[in-house]
Amino acid sequence: MVIQLLLRKKAGSLSDSEWERFLGTQDHRENIKRNSAEISPGLTKWQDIQLMSQAAHKYSGAFESLDLVQSMTARCLVNSMTMTDGIFSTLGTCLSTSAALLNHSCNPNCIFIFSGASLSIRSLRSIPAESELTISYVDITAPSHRRREELIPMYYFECQCGYCTSKLTCGQPDVPAALNAGLPSTQIFKLEVEGKRLEGLAEAIAPTEKAKLLDEAMDLFVSYKDMYPLWRYPWPSIRHELSMVRWRLGQQSIAICHVLKAYFFIDPVIYPGPWHPIRTVRTFTLLKMLYELQYQMFRSADGGDQVEGGLKGYNIEWPSVNKGLEQEIEAAVPKCFGTESSFAEEYNRVTKLGFPEKYGRKVDWTGERAKLRKAAKELVD
Repeated sequence: MVIQLLLRKKAGSLSDSEWERFLGTQDHRENIKRNSAEISPGLTKWQDIQLMSQAAHKYSGAFESLDLVQSMTARCLVNSMTMTDGIFSTLGTCLSTSAALLNHSCNPNCIFIFSGASLSIRSLRSIPAESELTISYVDITAPSHRRREELIPMYYFECQCGYCTSKLTCGQPDVPAALNAGLPSTQIFKLEVEGKRLEGLAEAIAPTEKAKLLDEAMDLFVSYKDMYPLWRYPWPSIRHELSMVRWRLGQQSIAICHVLKAYFFIDPVIYPGPWHPIRTVRTFTLLKMLYELQYQMFRSADGGDQVEGGLKGYNIEWPSVNKGLEQEIEAAVPKCFGTESSFAEEYNRVTKLGFPEKYGRKVDWTGERAKLRKAAKELVD
């Protein structure tokens, strides 16, 4: 990114106004220099910036001083953001001087949405006139002490938003009453750390081994399920990863049950509001899984008994479920993504394939939703 900026400056394709806006962003250079923590053995963040800057300066043949290039590198690190596709899969990094103006809140009222190369700011709820627009720089599902721990070394401020000062996460107490009464704070902290450790170890390994590690992580929290809320960090992300790997391993009904658990009991808490983009993407994932499940049931010699698994006992009429989920997504898309977005295009492509309505009877979505909720509650912890 720094090399690209230097080459554009050298070629004259970077306007003066763009350059000035970039130099107007914060670099936190002095704070970075004072930070002696090592990001890898024998290497501090400032030393890393020095090395990257030397390489960028030499490769680009820039006329700017090395000192300015170091400042540019720091600005890019502090102000860049993760670029994603329509379903929040990481594509790379992006630098927008306009987007960098938005301040952080652990209860943000906005979120960045990418559609191809376009970046938009979408509201997460109704925003009163003249209110400040805020985004979150960190994972808002993490408890306040972890959010602050992440913000300080990266952005050099201690968050004083209402959620942090009141020790809230997603509008809920960091440590709910039942958990506070049942476990000492040291044990809660150990659960968080061990859960994230196992989740981290499960990255980039074979699905079978990944499932074992994620099952081990899940068991940590299942042991305390009467006091440890389903929505509390880091249980939701572990469940999400487990559902994806179970699906890849061909364990469709188990995977769907975990996604249903999140749909009913987790996502409404950590992604509140009917048009939250992440919640909408998760609902879309559920819909796609159900489409595939029904196709397999339709083709199955035993009428789908084995494919449907434990869900069969709930006598669910799948076409009604399809329609209900489709309506929820279609109601949310204009607000959370836009009707011309890449997400909307993907949704329309998938739902055009859909599933033949001839399978099953058309019945009430409300009744089927109740069946799904019951299944989600009973079939998996």
